[in-house]
This record gives sequence, structure tokens and C-alpha cells, in this order.
Amino acid sequence: MPDIPEDDAPRPSEELPQVPGGAKLIRPTEPPIPGAATDDRDAPLTLCEVLQSVMLHYPLLQAVERERGIAAGRLTSALGAFDTNVTGAGNALAPGTYQNYRSDFGMSQQFASGGITAFGGYRTGFGDFPTYNLQQLTADAGEFRGGLTMPLAKNRDIDRARATRAQAELDVSLAEPVIQRSQLDYMRAAARSYWTWTGSGERRLAADYLVDLAVERDVEIGLRVERGAVANIERIDNQQNIALRQAVVVQADRAVQQATIDLSMFYRDPAGKPLLAGRRRMRPLPEPVQPTPALFEQSLARALAARPEFQRLSLQREKLLVERRFAENQTLPGLDAQIVGNQDAGFGKSSLSGPLGLDRQVLQASLLFQMPAQRRDARGRVAAAHAQLVQVERQLQFAEDQVRAEVQDTYSALERAYEFHKQAAQRLDLAKVVARAEREQLRLGRSDVLRVTLREQAKFDADIYEIGARQEFWRAESDLRAADASLGPESCGFPDSMRLCR
Repeated sequence: MPDIPEDDAPRPSEELPQVPGGAKLIRPTEPPIPGAATDDRDAPLTLCEVLQSVMLHYPLLQAVERERGIAAGRLTSALGAFDTNVTGAGNALAPGTYQNYRSDFGMSQQFASGGITAFGGYRTGFGDFPTYNLQQLTADAGEFRGGLTMPLAKNRDIDRARATRAQAELDVSLAEPVIQRSQLDYMRAAARSYWTWTGSGERRLAADYLVDLAVERDVEIGLRVERGAVANIERIDNQQNIALRQAVVVQADRAVQQATIDLSMFYRDPAGKPLLAGRRRMRPLPEPVQPTPALFEQSLARALAARPEFQRLSLQREKLLVERRFAENQTLPGLDAQIVGNQDAGFGKSSLSGPLGLDRQVLQASLLFQMPAQRRDARGRVAAAHAQLVQVERQLQFAEDQVRAEVQDTYSALERAYEFHKQAAQRLDLAKVVARAEREQLRLGRSDVLRVTLREQAKFDADIYEIGARQEFWRAESDLRAADASLGPESCGFPDSMRLCR
């Protein structure tokens, strides 16, 4: 952290000293960012708040979450194969040689087990019919019919309708790992944006402090110039340095605004609109916490158990198993048993009927057989499904290796980031000592503005270096939690010592 005194508040421009010629030293302003709402609450903005906003209001995640509705719609569509089908028709033939009136109403229902289909109906046929169409004639109360069709081999255990329904049910479950993968990606991007935003605030403070040192020194040098202790060129040199450092503040201010705008893509209000986090919500970057081998083991175990890629591939394998089971069933012969019954109601006569009227067949049993000789379609489907299953098995194997490597890589980055920060912090401590000593030498008249400026610039560079090291550590920490699927608003750290949502 920059060594900024507690009483080091920004000074109003009228308190700043005058440069020769009457121009005033002006501190760069901090204009508001136009075009979006600003959150200026005093409480520090936590990573959990940002991740919660992503979960609730991030538009791209909301778009991905529509996969649930898409899968549910497809399941409803697949269940349409088991809808009750209703048919109806009416026909009148008049005038002519044969005048008759016919109507037909029917229903059929495919059941979800056994491949059984039930059907039934009612029809009427009144009037004159040619001898070759006497089957259309019914008694005066019409004719009722009903029956069942039952597959004995092909389509008995599974058919296209049941396979599609089973796969659609798996698609409903498959939507979840797709959504979870997107959640991890978006929250990882949000976490990295959050750490960039937090670090930009510290860089701005470090730049402000650099200006404040030069401004304070300008007052001291001005008094010494008045006493004739130093030449006025020393003060002019220092004021040139003030202008240069103010330009650094402008650049730091731009970095803050850019980081705030980037963060607003993830940090949104309840209406889902981007929300600019005010600078009062900034807080210092936390100090890095040394990672341990136990952390790696926990992360790896969690990743292998919780990463959505494994669930997605496992569900895809289940879908392929359904497809292979259906394809294997299609290699069986098509052998269906059917029983149909019909019965006239009322009275009626035809030239072919007996003395008591229409004599309709009441019950008929049938056995239907059909099978392509080569069965190439079914055998090709079996081969394709088997090859696809081998593909998924290899993908699962690679996914495990990939997840393991990702956890190893992110943990290595976290571990190295911690060591890198140690070196950056040591450099900063040494730079502080040298800068303070050089300022003391200037106060005693043993140094000059140029040497002090160089020491302070070196200390400022060390500040920026250390801030960047802390940023990189927490980015790596977020990457590790994304790698082991623990990144989320409900869990903002691994052990208690690394939790940030407190």
C-alpha cells in the first residue's frame, strides 16, 4: 500500500502556491462519467455484491438461462407423440344413382410403455351403396369399433417416440451444466474486472500522494527562496515536476473511469442497467494470503467432483445410450399383434345380410410382419451410436486431464503471484526508506530537487508494482476458484482466511 498519511486529503486549488507569472497550480478535476447511474454509497463494494449482480442481472447469463425453457419446450413437444389423436369426417352423396350419408369419428392413443396403441371410434353409413361398398353401410344406430396394436419385437421395448422423450428429458437436465459453465465464465470475468477496478483506485491514490509531496515541497522551497537560501530555479524545477505529476494523476483518473465502466457491465441495478460504482465504494486491495498444498488438494478434489463439463458429457453419453438402444431395437423384425372389434347397433338391412339385418364381423385378430432384408438403416444407426459413445468416453477422459491441468496451472499462478508480491513488497519498503532519507537530506540542504524527484519516482514505481502484484494475486485466486467451480456469491474464498465477503 502507498504510504499516504491519514491527514493527506486533497487540497482546494486556492490553497496551492503560485508559480512565477501568477499562474496557479491546479489539481486535475474528477468529472463524473455521463450516461449511467452512479452508486455513491459509503459502504465498500465487495466482490460478493458484484457476483450476486451477475447472477441476478447479467443479460448474457439471463440469455443462457433460457436454455431451461428451450429444453422444457422440447420435452413438451416430445410428449406430443403420446397425445390422444381425434379424427372426424362426414360425407354426403346426393343426388345420383346412389344417395348415401356417411360420418366417421375416431380416437387413438399411444401408451408410454410397451409400444401399445389403442384405438376406437364410431361411424354411420345410411342410404344406398353399390355392392362393392356395402361395408360402408351401418345399422340405423351406427357402428362402434375398438382395438389394440401391440408390437412383439421391434418397437416393443423402445420406439422413436419413447427415445425422443427420454432424450428430451435428458436435455432438461443438460441445460444445467451449460448454464453453470456460463456462470463460471461470466463470474470469473466479473472478478477480474473487480480487482482491476479496485487496483485502479489505489493507483490514483498513489498518484495523488506523489503530487501532494511536490506541492508541500514547493511551499518549503518558496520560503527558502525568500530567505535566499536556494536559487529560484530550484522552485521552478519543482513546479515543473508538479505539472508532470498532475499529468500522471490525469492518466490514473482515466484508468479509474475505464475500470469503473468495465465493471458496470457486471455490476447492475435491479432493473438490469449498468451501475457505475462510485469512488467512495473503493477499498484497498486485501493483502495476499499464502496458498498451501492443502488448498491445491481441496481445489482439485472439488473440481473433479463439481465441474459442469463432467455432468454435461455424462448426460450426452446417456442420450447416446438411448439412441443406441433404439437403434439396436430397430434391427429386430417388425412383428405386431392386433385385435379389432366392431359392432353395429340398431337395425338395418342390406342385400347381403341375413334375415335379421346387418351381420357385421365382431372380432378380428391379426399378426403383422415386416422387416427389411438387409436392415442397413438400423445397423448403420447402431454403428454410428457406438462410435459416438467412444467419442464421448475419450472426451470425458480428456476433460479430467484438462481440469486437472487447469487447477494445477491456476494454483501455480496463485503460488507464484504470492512470491512475486513478496518481492514487490520488499522493493517498496526499501524505496520508502530511500525516498524518506533523500527528502531529509534535502531539508538539511545536502540534496537537491532532482535527486529527491528521482527517489520519489522510484518509490512511486514501486508502489504501482506492488499494487499490480496484489491485483495479480487476487486475479489468480479468482481463476483458481473458477477452475474448481467454487466461484460464486455464496462462497467468496477457500479457507476463512481468504474469504473476502465479510
